[in-house]
Amino acid sequence: MTTDTLLAILHHLLAFGLVGLIMAEWAILRGQPSVDVVARIARIDLFYGICAGLLVVVGTLRVIYGVKGYAFYTGNPVFWLKIAFFALAGLLSIPPTIRFIRWSRAANNGGALPDAAEWLTTRKLIVWELHALAGVMICAALMARGIGH
Repeated sequence: MTTDTLLAILHHLLAFGLVGLIMAEWAILRGQPSVDVVARIARIDLFYGICAGLLVVVGTLRVIYGVKGYAFYTGNPVFWLKIAFFALAGLLSIPPTIRFIRWSRAANNGGALPDAAEWLTTRKLIVWELHALAGVMICAALMARGIGH
């Protein structure tokens, strides 16, 4: 297997894993908070962060060592739009992550669970994050067809 093929496979697995994990967060936030639910969503978010970090690493390696070459990506405005959407998703993920950590710590120490308003606001942030990731996927499809280059 070539390096390019391996990097492409890893990139796609991580990207779909990322979407699956954020969808799991969204689904959990449709229910009611409990100690078990708060612990579960915090674990899922940890894996989401790991997956996102690995995706950045593998994506960078793909730009540097992939068959299309560095110039294909850096000279493509659709690539930079894709990166902007990914960065937006990352920024949108910060408040939920902070909340998940805070909720988990509180639940472990016998503290109060999140109220309905904070739970709903967090769910809305996750939906916006999903929209940003949809932008990433749209840009990826455009790039795969040579659009922007």
